Amino acid sequence: MAENLTPMMRQYQRIKSEVAEDVIVMFRLGDFYEMFFEDAGRAAPVLGVALTKRSGYAMCGIPYHALDAYLAKLIRANLKIAICDQMEDPATAKGIVRREVTRIVTPGTVTEESVLRDDRNNYLVALADGGPRGLGLAALDLSTGELAVETHESPASLVESLRRLAPGEGLAPSADGVPDPALAALMKQADIRCITPVDAMFFDPAAAYSTLIRHFNVTSLDGFGCEGLPHVAAAAGALIQHVRENLRRDLSHVRCLRLGQTAGHMILDEGTREHLDLLPGASRDVAATLYGVLDATGTPMGARLLRSWITRPLQDLDAIRARHDAVEALTKARAALTPLRELLGGVRDLERTIARISLGRGNARDLQAVAAALKAVPRIRERLAPLTRDGAGLLTSAAGRLDDLPDLVAAIESTLVDSPPATLGDGGLIRPGVDAELDDLRDAASNGRAWIAAYQAEEIA
Repeated sequence: MAENLTPMMRQYQRIKSEVAEDVIVMFRLGDFYEMFFEDAGRAAPVLGVALTKRSGYAMCGIPYHALDAYLAKLIRANLKIAICDQMEDPATAKGIVRREVTRIVTPGTVTEESVLRDDRNNYLVALADGGPRGLGLAALDLSTGELAVETHESPASLVESLRRLAPGEGLAPSADGVPDPALAALMKQADIRCITPVDAMFFDPAAAYSTLIRHFNVTSLDGFGCEGLPHVAAAAGALIQHVRENLRRDLSHVRCLRLGQTAGHMILDEGTREHLDLLPGASRDVAATLYGVLDATGTPMGARLLRSWITRPLQDLDAIRARHDAVEALTKARAALTPLRELLGGVRDLERTIARISLGRGNARDLQAVAAALKAVPRIRERLAPLTRDGAGLLTSAAGRLDDLPDLVAAIESTLVDSPPATLGDGGLIRPGVDAELDDLRDAASNGRAWIAAYQAEEIA
């Protein structure tokens, strides 16, 4: 068939051959993303679009401006997608337009707001078998930059942790394209529906250790508490390398590795969580759960933290008392509490906003949201001040960690227009006067004929 394909379709087949077989390639053609052959057959019924034929091969397509909405449908069906974009203007391209895969989106690495739930994390996990040392687990939320690792002595303990995390996707080592049967079985026990095989070399403890120390720019993993845990390093290093190399994602916003400790926390198995009605689920309305009763959070970040606290109750008496002291201080200071809630309510999901910017998926409005949140910091500190004087240690610690970064706020506000467009491609983001060359180009675009005449006169002179 290859001999009968057009040059553009040969380009498509080359790009398709460069991604994993189970990844659907969305191929940008003008104002549409097109899918072909088997990819079209898999995607069309999920997307609810017509499956057609051209020159004997199946195809379907979606408008490029509706990508996020259609992407959400594919991700919810546990499919993996490679976004292939046009890298040059078709009007000026010589021959076939150059196209490249700009990102690969999977159920465990999606960052689109249209897919994610505000109140819960979306984890990509990796498992490594350390033999007598136990089982290593690494969990990454690409949308927030959180990376956590755990070590488990038994498969049962690992499965319970996976059920608590409820990841969107799991990675297991593979030597032949098939995930390790034992580790894949554990993921299936935890109801992980998307299991991805990853080259076993990524899980080599020495290679994974090197990946981690390079990524975090450290000389050892001592500071993270992971030194001497090669199976944990294997899981985390493989996860980092897979996302960076196989999925072509930037991970500069992943700056810390947290070792999850079971000490000081009560471990609740799935049956206990179900019987206690802790969290909402498919058959349980949020109002009928402990989470629904307690959730008065004002930000998505707070909602996610509350879920984590509920599923991992404290056992350490000092930590419990510290939380009680903070709650008591807040309930006694009603006059300060209401304006504090209002301030926090105006703060967008900073974790995910900053992650989108780091991943190159942000826009000018995301930068403005960061600036608005930073501008609220002095007022939040001011409202916390009376509470910290009452000896609430957690609140004192929180207030001390807040930094309003005035130079960054000034840079954002002086550079961006007040009402920028939603997409970077629309232009018009930068204020006049910020960059002289940009101002000249704008003037040329809006007053083209006059600019050309002036340029010609200048050249003749």
